[in-house]
Amino acid sequence: MTIGQTRASILAAVILAVALPAQSAHALLGPTQLKCVKAVTKGSLGFVKGKLKLLQKCENANLKDGSCSAPDVAAVTKLETKLTATIAKDCALSNFALSQAGYPGPCSDANPGDGFTTSDLQDCILTSHSAIIDSMIALEYDSTVTGPLVSADLKCQAEISKQSAGLTICVLKAVGKCRTDILQDKLLGVPPDLCATNNPKTLAAIQKCEAKVTAGIAKKCTTPQIVSLKVCTPDQPDAASAATCLTDTHTELTDGPEIAAPADLIDYVFAARGGVCGDNIVNNLNEECDGTDDSACDGLCGTPLTPDGFFACLCKDKPRMVVAEHSDADTDNGWLGLSVDGDVVEGGGYIVDLYDCDGGGLCNAGPSCSLPPHSACNVPESSPVGTTADSICAGLGEGTCRKERTATGPHCYADINKKCSLTNAAQNTATCNAPGDFCVTTPHGAPVAAAAGGVSVCNVSTFSEDVVGTLNLLSGTSSVKVRQRARTHLAIQGDKPCPVCGGFCGISRDKCLVDADCGGNGPCITEAICSDGVRKDKSCRRTPPFGGDIPFFGTTSVDCLPSTQIIAGLAGGLDINANPRTTDTVTVLPTFPCTSIGASGNRCLGGSSEGRACTTASECPGGTCNEQCFCSGQVQPNPCAAACVGGSSDTAGCSADTDCPGGFCHDFDCRVDSGDLDSNQEGICTAGPVDKFCSITTYHTCSTAAQCTPPNCADCQVGETCDARARACFVNSGITRTGTPGTLERETAAVYCVPANDSAINTSAGFPGPGALIQREYVQSVP
Repeated sequence: MTIGQTRASILAAVILAVALPAQSAHALLGPTQLKCVKAVTKGSLGFVKGKLKLLQKCENANLKDGSCSAPDVAAVTKLETKLTATIAKDCALSNFALSQAGYPGPCSDANPGDGFTTSDLQDCILTSHSAIIDSMIALEYDSTVTGPLVSADLKCQAEISKQSAGLTICVLKAVGKCRTDILQDKLLGVPPDLCATNNPKTLAAIQKCEAKVTAGIAKKCTTPQIVSLKVCTPDQPDAASAATCLTDTHTELTDGPEIAAPADLIDYVFAARGGVCGDNIVNNLNEECDGTDDSACDGLCGTPLTPDGFFACLCKDKPRMVVAEHSDADTDNGWLGLSVDGDVVEGGGYIVDLYDCDGGGLCNAGPSCSLPPHSACNVPESSPVGTTADSICAGLGEGTCRKERTATGPHCYADINKKCSLTNAAQNTATCNAPGDFCVTTPHGAPVAAAAGGVSVCNVSTFSEDVVGTLNLLSGTSSVKVRQRARTHLAIQGDKPCPVCGGFCGISRDKCLVDADCGGNGPCITEAICSDGVRKDKSCRRTPPFGGDIPFFGTTSVDCLPSTQIIAGLAGGLDINANPRTTDTVTVLPTFPCTSIGASGNRCLGGSSEGRACTTASECPGGTCNEQCFCSGQVQPNPCAAACVGGSSDTAGCSADTDCPGGFCHDFDCRVDSGDLDSNQEGICTAGPVDKFCSITTYHTCSTAAQCTPPNCADCQVGETCDARARACFVNSGITRTGTPGTLERETAAVYCVPANDSAINTSAGFPGPGALIQREYVQSVP
């Protein structure tokens, strides 16, 4: 394992909070509301099952001998009457009671003047379900295929519709049970929108039904039949592809995880507001308002397609600031010196709410206590799960915690003040224990595809605390604490460390730009869907703030998380605590004893003898006598060889003072690199070591240019060279990074220590060890 597996870019661009979509009001249902939701669930299942059967029976008869132009009207009316009667029986509730059950959810209200009524609910379920069922039928039966069909083709067509209906009912029933169990407090810790994947029983039931679809169609259908029947959309080339297409599309219409897709059956039944910003419905954790649904903002709702789009579906009457980060960051991590100069994804960012702004523009940023002196009330990562932000303020005697949904730390959905765990599902079940409750976590940037030290990896980061601090709206200065956990995943393949959002070959899943890049493994999929990972073939967002292009590696998205193995020791993620992250100057001096015997003893810091071994300050004219390491437990200052300081052999390698006439031999000699201009006070090892990697495909080591040329290097590009460069390092005299204030564009700086992790990670990455950051940012505030 090399340092590349813990590359500096684990600091990934912070991004707008993209928490899991959630239901609107289901966290605390009374018995009356629960009875209504159960009735809608029961009515929905019966209606879908009966309507699909009627439509498919008619379609089959028409393809056989043309005997059915439309399903039996009386039978359809009977199904519709039964559905509306089932809802009327247990949902004859007031507008307020229906709203407590979560309705209207994605339903529209044809008569908003009288509020959302039982009649509106009946109309919505009937209309929405009928439209979705029609969409399913259109996938199963191509309108251009006419009868009469021969017996074998008819059997294939009947099997296609039978298996599709069976899967639909299976998903609707399994997910419906999971959702109902959550509402009844029988199932805790499972986000409602993830019943199909996060609840083992539901997942197993659905997988069993999916296998039936594949087996059934394979048994009754041949490739020529699939082609002639034009199965699914687009038309599929064989039985296996048809089964996959029908499974994906019917699941999507029943309980799809798609972000931008229209509401599905489960969304309507359980009032799951899974829509997107701009649909005039407040429908997920990222929204306080949406278009005409702006009661929380009194008409001041941010819209997605205007200059204030950074505050889309957030109230603009609440003082807050967005920080949108530029890609040309500079991150350096670990004393080993290979994890340097890391970029981030363009357009990421985070939002902080502002409190207590004075006449000079100075504001408290992020959650803070309601009474003076208004201390920050972010729950420290070290606090036990279940700790509340309000308890922090109570202990300080400063009232309660002011905290909005834009707060980034992990918290329970039903109680934003209550801390939950990033990794421990059992603790979250016990802590977020209200019906329908679960732990909300916020990604800290889209996955970052990274290559260094001879390997490529995929880095995924998540906020572990709320962002808090101070900033000045007039001077453009800021100082905040940004803390995250960073997990490093093994690459899918060398030139594709992370799943990409579009830009991959349809068969091989290799990275591509055009069909020609795929050879016989095409076509090149350019649609916005995930190439691999936990949401393979599902839709994704690839523009800021949700995703962006990483040169050479493609476009990553917060919607395309990797399913590859997390590198040993990083299950909990590296603790990256940038405190402060500031527009000012941050300097960390070497004050800790190094743990390696070879790095023992003090060195002069400052003055004419800087770097010389010392025991007391008197031996360091104009300076002090300090330890050599920057962080507690750090092995050695850097990976550098010894070099002469001063005299006629300055910068030459050495092993003793006698090698340095007029000067002295300095172990671990690291000096400012005047050629590295993407940050300030960057260091380079004076006398080596020297590393050699391919110039573009930097995850390949080399000794000659031929090793960086196809076909010797399958991933390499024509014209690459084998580049040699002295190892980067942190300057011995201290790590300094300087930000730049600004009211529109600014730079923030941070220097921090990365704690120890797995022993193999520590050895290969240089942990415990220092980290540093320079980040260019665009900032915008409201009101």
